[in-house]
Amino acid sequence: MILLSIITPTYNPGHWLEKCILNVAENLPEGVEHLIIDGGSTDGTAELLAGFEKQYSHLRWISEKDKGQSDAMNKGLTMAAGAWIGFLNADDFYEPGTLDKIVALIRNNPAPTRFLVGNLNIINEKDELISVNKPGHMNLPALLADVCEWPYNPAAYFYPRTIHDKIGNFPPDEHFAMDYDFILKMMSARIPVEYHDEIWGTFRLLPEAKTGQDQASDTSYQRALLLRDKYTAMANWNVRTMVSLLKFLWAIRNKIIGTSRKLRQHS
Repeated sequence: MILLSIITPTYNPGHWLEKCILNVAENLPEGVEHLIIDGGSTDGTAELLAGFEKQYSHLRWISEKDKGQSDAMNKGLTMAAGAWIGFLNADDFYEPGTLDKIVALIRNNPAPTRFLVGNLNIINEKDELISVNKPGHMNLPALLADVCEWPYNPAAYFYPRTIHDKIGNFPPDEHFAMDYDFILKMMSARIPVEYHDEIWGTFRLLPEAKTGQDQASDTSYQRALLLRDKYTAMANWNVRTMVSLLKFLWAIRNKIIGTSRKLRQHS
């Protein structure tokens, strides 16, 4: 019986896909499947997958033209046999033991609908640690005010697929901020968050990757701002009031910090 489906959307992933497949296979507990949803790659991905399919019974895949990453993720949701979902991009990976922990958490408490999230290592192209994402104080007003960390990459979170029955699937025309949109939509639907203060996944922030290019051009910030404005407008009066208050307090905090730095520089 499949408990958890790991979904990897790909398009011309290069050498990263083999590493991704092995990362899951080498840390595989019973009840987990790995789905590769390829968008018709031209770099030999289909041949690679055909070879691994013979080796690993937990691996299933398709390779066909799609409308982008969100479309591939939605296809994965349709194919998934598991009641729980995890997304793992081809150039990211789980820390050893993560999948065992997740399966144990699900088996020990299978009934409640909740969003399981841990910490995330962020590394560069040289595998050097840039920062650690710790979304331990996540709530809707703080997210909308942009004053708390949110899960930057799905390698560090897992959730029941029934959440999509409440909030819908990923918007097919969204090719960059589908993860952020999902988090805001999920929090707006008041899905309980269960945070674990331990590293679950690692996100490679690569200059040539889509996320790296988006951040370099600063369009990622503008896109995130538009999403926060959208969900703030949809929130109730209490949430909107809290968002305004948090923004005000955060601006005062930043001003105090800025003044303190200037005083230290001139002392």
